[in-house]
Amino acid sequence: MTAATPFTQGILICPTTHIDWDWVYTFDQYYASNSQALGSKNGRDTVQNIFNAAGALFSKRVGFMFSVTEVGYLQRYARDNPAGIAVFAAAGEDFCLMGGGITSPDNLVCAGELFIRNYLVGRAWAKRAGLGGSLYDSAWLPDDFGHDPQLPVVLNAMGLTTAGLSRVPGSPQGSPGAAPMTPPGGSSIAAQLNENGLVFQWAAGDGSRISALYMPDTYGTVGYLDASDISSNATTVDQFVRQYSTGWPNGLRFIPVGIDFATPSVTTSTGEELSWLDVTQSYNSSHGDTNGVPGTTGTWKTYMDAVLASGATLPVNAPLNAQNYWTGYFASRPELKRNQYAAVRALMSAEIISAILRTSSGYAASSLDAFDSTIWNGWEVLAPSSHHDFVTGTSPDNVYYGEQLPLSRQGVSVAKAVLDQGMERLAQGIVATAQPAELPAVVCNTLGFERIHGRLAEVSPPPGDHRLDAVKSVRGSKGGVPVQRSADGGILFMAEPPSAGYETVYLSTLPLPGPIVNPAPSVGDTVTLENEVIHVTLSKADGWGISQFTYGGDGGSSSLFASLGVGNQLRFYTDSGNIYQFGNEPYASYVPPVYGTFSQNTSATFVGGDAVWLEYGPLRYRFQARVTEQQSGHAFTLEYSLVAGERFLRMKLTGASPSGMSVVVAFPMVSNSGIAPTTLSYGTPHYQQDVLPVPNWPGPTFVATHDYVLPCLQQGSQPVGGIYHHGIPAWTLDSDGVLLGVVLRNTPAGGRGASGSDADSHVQEYVLAPPLFANGTARIVTPLKDALSVTTPLEARLITGGREAQQAALAETASLGRVTATNTETPVESEDVMIRVARVQAPGAEGGPSSGATASGGTTSGAIPTSLVLRTEKRGSQATSLTVRLPFLGKASSAETQAVTALEAPLTSLVAVPAGTDTVTVESPQALSALRIAWCRTQGG
Repeated sequence: MTAATPFTQGILICPTTHIDWDWVYTFDQYYASNSQALGSKNGRDTVQNIFNAAGALFSKRVGFMFSVTEVGYLQRYARDNPAGIAVFAAAGEDFCLMGGGITSPDNLVCAGELFIRNYLVGRAWAKRAGLGGSLYDSAWLPDDFGHDPQLPVVLNAMGLTTAGLSRVPGSPQGSPGAAPMTPPGGSSIAAQLNENGLVFQWAAGDGSRISALYMPDTYGTVGYLDASDISSNATTVDQFVRQYSTGWPNGLRFIPVGIDFATPSVTTSTGEELSWLDVTQSYNSSHGDTNGVPGTTGTWKTYMDAVLASGATLPVNAPLNAQNYWTGYFASRPELKRNQYAAVRALMSAEIISAILRTSSGYAASSLDAFDSTIWNGWEVLAPSSHHDFVTGTSPDNVYYGEQLPLSRQGVSVAKAVLDQGMERLAQGIVATAQPAELPAVVCNTLGFERIHGRLAEVSPPPGDHRLDAVKSVRGSKGGVPVQRSADGGILFMAEPPSAGYETVYLSTLPLPGPIVNPAPSVGDTVTLENEVIHVTLSKADGWGISQFTYGGDGGSSSLFASLGVGNQLRFYTDSGNIYQFGNEPYASYVPPVYGTFSQNTSATFVGGDAVWLEYGPLRYRFQARVTEQQSGHAFTLEYSLVAGERFLRMKLTGASPSGMSVVVAFPMVSNSGIAPTTLSYGTPHYQQDVLPVPNWPGPTFVATHDYVLPCLQQGSQPVGGIYHHGIPAWTLDSDGVLLGVVLRNTPAGGRGASGSDADSHVQEYVLAPPLFANGTARIVTPLKDALSVTTPLEARLITGGREAQQAALAETASLGRVTATNTETPVESEDVMIRVARVQAPGAEGGPSSGATASGGTTSGAIPTSLVLRTEKRGSQATSLTVRLPFLGKASSAETQAVTALEAPLTSLVAVPAGTDTVTVESPQALSALRIAWCRTQGG
């Protein structure tokens, strides 16, 4: 079915509906029954009835078109109405799936990997359901509360060519609509887009580009069909035409019709059924035939195809600094963000182990298929949390506690369980050669690079197993290494497994010189943690904050903090905001703007309490202390951990926020010459960002950081130190250059569609480090590698293999592979480059590629292969190609590679890997690239 009238001029009227996974109601309530679903007479309905109405219109073959984003609801609908899904499938492109993700994901605080998997999981299901012809390669993100300036990096890598945006600073949807604070008289992002071009090329720092549309009057300008007066809907279209008359490419205009849970048809009091087609007809007859802007009903794809085919020159935004629409949600509901981060890391680690087992073991393919299906199930469980009202924490308490928090915790449980299964499979399959009085153990590095940091491994005994009691050393590939007993009864030791690989070590009863537990000194008013690299003093008088932090740079000793400054200092900030916004962000576009309060409560006094050494070397030091705020009585637990040879001070905070407050940690970092930073360099979900947003309100403007945040003296250079974190995305510099991070937040104020409180106790973990120096100058070197090394620990298990090990026949040490950056054929070892496994699947496995054509899973020989999708990632690198060494390729009887998108769509044909070759070259002009490797696996069946 196609449009009766091709869209070449005028305005494209796009029927859609915005169906949140959950928000003020749960998923099932939105789907079947909620008090806001007023039925077909009022334009707003349940998702089930919306799909029923759309299916009925498609069945009538009247030229109806519909654009939808959320595949999760289609999955639910397919369970109830398979015939209805068949109707949508028959509609082809007239039923436009905008992106095909399970949800419409947040793109600022959502974990970058899950952003991709949300689409991968949704599109895999859509194709199996026969909806492949409806998929449009676009990211429809109109309800996101701000945007990652580097978003084109991942969209380009995913093969998505367009994006639809609605909420940017200054847009008329309750955002801070005032002009930026600086420069005086400056215009907002929304005003700039209205003036310079509503459709534009959005460019990222790695050169990636996509075509994007900014919708200037919300994502549902005509919100709901008016069953009593369709002409009023048509008048709204005409008003839009008159108000937004400029900024359109070649005059091609776009208006989305249908907002939250809008049904595509309504029934009048006389029983007549009307749809958005009638609005287009009414508009044309009353307005479009006379104002020179005719209306055509179409899809989002219809519009963008027409724009791109028109030859219009689109302005370029590089980058689009629209990350500060709202920012309070960066810190709201922190457990949702931490759980998502932990689950994503565990699933990615499990995929590395799966790849190792596929490429190196003799386990039967059927058992590995089952393991991969379990991993895929983990991504399915986790995908809903990517939603822009889920991981953001912007739902009321009943939805948070009744759906989001349980589902979030289930995601962590499933992810960690599958990681444990993978490690158990690995441990059972290694053929170890232990000597008498030795216990073999496997240590796995699930990161796709060789670690410089984060080499401390811990083996914990199974319940009731006392074999570790006699362990006094560890024998590894380089001989004996010392051990330490952890506070939890495990054995700590240093290990060096290869990139995306493992090594076998042997826990020995043979002693080495030196103690395995140092006697801990008594705790006084100060305590010291130090190693070869840093010296840290903690002070009870400063609420067990860091009163001194010195480090060596080119042989000298420098202080990380300003004179008399205290690091990791707890502060209360009075916060009159809500779960969306910090208090200093204005609620709406009042003139002049009305600002609330986000300021330090200077009367709050934090007093150091009881403290204890949990561990005192020689490999790791752990110190735990109690801190209480005197006036409120709120108590917190601080824990510090320092590993021998590392420059990273690990910190853990446990506690709850008082109502109407944000709990902030402060770090007054300065350069080695005492200069305070002026800007930040930080990780985004997929890349890096060095440009801060222009403030739209007085007081601090927080940015959503991923993995790391580095205070710098200049834009993109001269870092003074760094914070590496496990999913705490709200960081900023105050007016004195002090780094602030919001770790807890409890703001029950209303003012938005949802309000909520959070008096729960939470655990937050973050890491402090001094800068790295090269030739006497502090440099940004490999911050992502550093962050992942300290937030993704080594996995270690006792080896339990018996007869199973003989069948699996895993070597004592193995690596899936490693990557090096190449610049004009010269390796650059220090680059921030790595490999990541996207999926290891056999054809026919859940979520796997379909058999048949070579582009979707077969080989040119016709054999049925195992398929490995490998992604390479680089940040801050000018390298034009990456060399990936995969040892298993040199042993494969036949193997083929194929460039694919991050959503696994083929970009090139399969190319045979020459026999005996174990390296492949990835041309990598952008930050993310993906490669599918197909090889015929014969061992183990």
